[in-house]
Amino acid sequence: MPKKRILFIVNPISGHRDKRRFREHVANVLGFESITYEIVFTERAGHATALAEEAVGVYDIVAAVGGDGTLNEVARGLVGTETALAVIPCGSGNGLARCLHIPLSTDKALHLLTQGHIERIDTGSVNGRLFLSVAGIGLDAQTAQDFAQDPRRGFLTYAHYAVSNYFHPKQETVSITFDERETLTCSPMLITFANSNQFGYNAVIAPHASLQDGLLDTCILERPPLVTIPDVVTKLMDGRLDKSRYLTERQAAHITVARPAAGVVNIDGEPVMMGAKLDVRIAPQNLRVLGA
Repeated sequence: MPKKRILFIVNPISGHRDKRRFREHVANVLGFESITYEIVFTERAGHATALAEEAVGVYDIVAAVGGDGTLNEVARGLVGTETALAVIPCGSGNGLARCLHIPLSTDKALHLLTQGHIERIDTGSVNGRLFLSVAGIGLDAQTAQDFAQDPRRGFLTYAHYAVSNYFHPKQETVSITFDERETLTCSPMLITFANSNQFGYNAVIAPHASLQDGLLDTCILERPPLVTIPDVVTKLMDGRLDKSRYLTERQAAHITVARPAAGVVNIDGEPVMMGAKLDVRIAPQNLRVLGA
């Protein structure tokens, strides 16, 4: 049986875990397995995509070591190919890892490289920019921008900016069209296009979202009154946000959004500036992923 070939692409600055001992972790877990591997550390933005593109046809699996932003960069180089993406979660929220039931322990995630199975998942895009988990505008996009500019990582930092943006909302009236059949005009607190079910930190914005159904779940959340915030947050964290009166959901394969002006879009936790018009699409099962 030929040896499995794996390339590890490590983002040294994602999350709050020290990656300096990563080589030791890999040697301890995989040293006696029928695997050949190489470990490369990224040096700049976009480097992970270039490395992943070069790995296609050379490696069987490319393991992204970092958070959702790192996974996104690696996946951009692998979509539509037979080279599979593996997730070694070392970020802050680790939304895709949680949705795929990947262990957050580095050693346990490494064990999946020999024990897991490969499946195909959908990917989404906004104006041609790929996302794996979620994209969106409003409070989550502004929070992603604030979080990206702060050197502190972790849930408390993210929650701080989410609360701040609740009290200082930048709401706008937008028009959303679903599969060219239904149009809604609204001024919500946030709009999330969900391929997976959550932002990260187990904050489940789209309880019914599936990575394999060929649809995106659009979650439109009105700004709830302050007195109801504890109930809304509780529902968000225990996967029952669909029970909230402030959430409107639609499923579609193609969504267009017209907003008053250009602004920030949350792409897998990374803030990206885009134009006033957004074209959001699903690409069914075009990425191979190593799952639990």
